[in-house]
Amino acid sequence: MENKPLIVEKPTRLPGRVWTSLLLFGFMGQMAWMVENVYFATFIQKNITADGWATSATVAASAVAAALATIFSAAWSDRVGRRRAFVCWGYILWGITTGAFALFGNGQVAGNTLAAVILFVVMDCVMSAIGSTANDAAFSAWVTDVTDVTNRGLVDIILSLMPILSLMVIFAGFDGMTVQGNWTGFFLILGGMTTVTGVVGLWIFQDSSTLRPTGGQTYLREVLYAFLPRSVRENRMIYVCFLGMMFSGLAMQLWQPYMISLVEITLGIENYIVPIAVVVLASAVLSVAAGRIMDRFGKERFYYPVALIQVAGGLIAYSIRFLGHAMALLCVGGTLIMAGNLMMAGLFTASARDYTPPGRAGATQSVKMVIYIMLPMVLASIIDPFIIRAVALEPSAEVLAKYPSYAGSYLYPYELFLGAAVVALFILIPAWYVKRDAARIRREKLEALER
Repeated sequence: MENKPLIVEKPTRLPGRVWTSLLLFGFMGQMAWMVENVYFATFIQKNITADGWATSATVAASAVAAALATIFSAAWSDRVGRRRAFVCWGYILWGITTGAFALFGNGQVAGNTLAAVILFVVMDCVMSAIGSTANDAAFSAWVTDVTDVTNRGLVDIILSLMPILSLMVIFAGFDGMTVQGNWTGFFLILGGMTTVTGVVGLWIFQDSSTLRPTGGQTYLREVLYAFLPRSVRENRMIYVCFLGMMFSGLAMQLWQPYMISLVEITLGIENYIVPIAVVVLASAVLSVAAGRIMDRFGKERFYYPVALIQVAGGLIAYSIRFLGHAMALLCVGGTLIMAGNLMMAGLFTASARDYTPPGRAGATQSVKMVIYIMLPMVLASIIDPFIIRAVALEPSAEVLAKYPSYAGSYLYPYELFLGAAVVALFILIPAWYVKRDAARIRREKLEALER
């Protein structure tokens, strides 16, 4: 009976102001990240060069910049015991630096390709450092501050839906601007929305009343806390959780930067908004429903099925190469890939929060940024060019006429989906360790709430 999971009838209720901040900053943060993760890559592929090295350089460099910014700013927010200023002023600056990409203009970037890519990468690194400080370090730590074991599953599932919801909103409201070549307006509007969110936050965003400065150590010690051998030993399950997220994230990163080009050019679906909208809506419904069930019955029952869902999605999407029926199989496979990734992110993130020591939510975000964000992006940036060059086909004359940036490059291959399925299998290893310990940590947290 000791290992039997407890069933929670009434999760801790979050105030309306907390929910408003969760939804507003969670959504707009992912709107800004979606511009960086999807549209920066698409802009490079269509307006500078489609060669894989350019996209990979942007992804890898911005990941390292984001990780370093998170490590230093997360320790700072823990040390001073405040998140609000980092979040609100961070979003204001984040929007300004996103809007600065309007300077690249609307069409094919003329001149030296290497110089254009280098400038783009440098600007991306600055923007990513600011965004990570505001979102990945401060906002994510704040979510840990204001939630507990009874409601984190639902909260993290909802937050994990924000990238998909933001993509759907961008497709519905703003993607037409990029199709028409109005990249200047696209960057200015999306950047402006992020800045306005930060301004609104100055009035509505509040730190948790239980948040206290850590103190007692030098700032450098605070920065290094999460990476010291002693911290790793004492909090090893946090690192296991993020390792599971790393494999899930790598499975997504192998194809996500090429998503629009894959669907539009490789699969030949010019109206790519239709299948992606289907995938987004179906994934959202499945993930929200799963989040409520996870909080009620415990997360440990869902790790294996969710990992296998992500594997199945990659295999189904890859089967388009042999079976055709691109629209139908993309909708089914894409839904399973994204729903699995969203649920897995919610599962592992909520579990990592359960293991987070008091006052160390910021330090935990440093670990998350390195293992879950930076590693998948860097590894995918190394792996993708090899896959693309090894198995991809050369673009047709029709593609070259429509997309001059594809000259000297390749069509992005179906094998990117296959790679995602293979990587997702490795999620089962850390999932086994987290699942084994889930009942114990859940019981401890619930008993602590009852005291």
